[in-house]
Amino acid sequence: MKKRVLVIFGGKSEEYEVSLRSAYSVLTSIDTDRHEIIKMGITREGKYLHFTGDNEEIINDSWTEHTSPVKIDFSTGCVDNLGKIDAVLPMVHGAFCEDGRLQGIFEALDIKCVGCDSHSSFLCMDKHLCKMVAESVGAPVVRSLCVAKNQMDNFHSVLRTVSKIGYPVFVKPALSGSSRGCTYVDRADLLYSAVNEALLYSKKVLIEEFIEGIECEIGALELEKGNVIFSEVGALSYDSDFYDYEAKYINGGTQYQIPAKLPSEITNKIKEYARNLFVALGCRGLARLDFFVRADGSIYFNEINTLPGFTKISMYPMLFEALGYSMREITNILLNL
Repeated sequence: MKKRVLVIFGGKSEEYEVSLRSAYSVLTSIDTDRHEIIKMGITREGKYLHFTGDNEEIINDSWTEHTSPVKIDFSTGCVDNLGKIDAVLPMVHGAFCEDGRLQGIFEALDIKCVGCDSHSSFLCMDKHLCKMVAESVGAPVVRSLCVAKNQMDNFHSVLRTVSKIGYPVFVKPALSGSSRGCTYVDRADLLYSAVNEALLYSKKVLIEEFIEGIECEIGALELEKGNVIFSEVGALSYDSDFYDYEAKYINGGTQYQIPAKLPSEITNKIKEYARNLFVALGCRGLARLDFFVRADGSIYFNEINTLPGFTKISMYPMLFEALGYSMREITNILLNL
């Protein structure tokens, strides 16, 4: 009997367009001999809609033309009009999914969801809390300062602390899954506006020591319960000051190196940190972990993504394709788990 899988896409976050591309990649590669696919889209306004059209309508964002409203009944544990659901495969990036809120809905309905649970998703999404966990398991992180909106009235204290970290610094939203609102700051007089920009996307902001070095990523994939494999370490380079939203998804100027040309002792150390972090953060199913490597060989954990992109130019599927896993095999593994 086929497993009935609900694939969800769209969402209210800044990564709406990327979610459509990820969903399209998964939907056009998923094994339909083993899985019956039901599709649900979330509009930019947050409406949940049952989509019955062609996948091409997702990639060109005309999918709302063939939809009907979805109603969730918490008293019965049912998603009306969709029938029995065996598993949920969320392809929704950023806020309202990667932060655990969408997973929480299906946990309340007692419906299995691919990937991390609501608690782990929130912990990984909060870059400030995530770094605290990383430090507790011995993964080095860069010096940083967390700033909340109510601290903006006393910005002189923020400036004093940042002066001890030293410029340049990197300012980014602490509760966001994309690179929106991120700024490279090399002078004190530019810091206030950069923090304000980041606060548009998150209620708290991280100001981090800027690391000049190689940006590396590694993927985690749980083949079966407790059996997690890790990809080779991949490196990326780009023309912009940092790996911003445009470099990731729009201008196509990013260069990928899989595996990264790094000494074996460094790649082994990154894999060790990745394994420890995956366990300590309570992850399940999949994740992509990002690190920096300086010229002197020092390694710094940057962040973790519990629902990495599945587009054709996304690092996560490329990392596992390098190990011989196709997109179809990856989705089969995740749904079987």
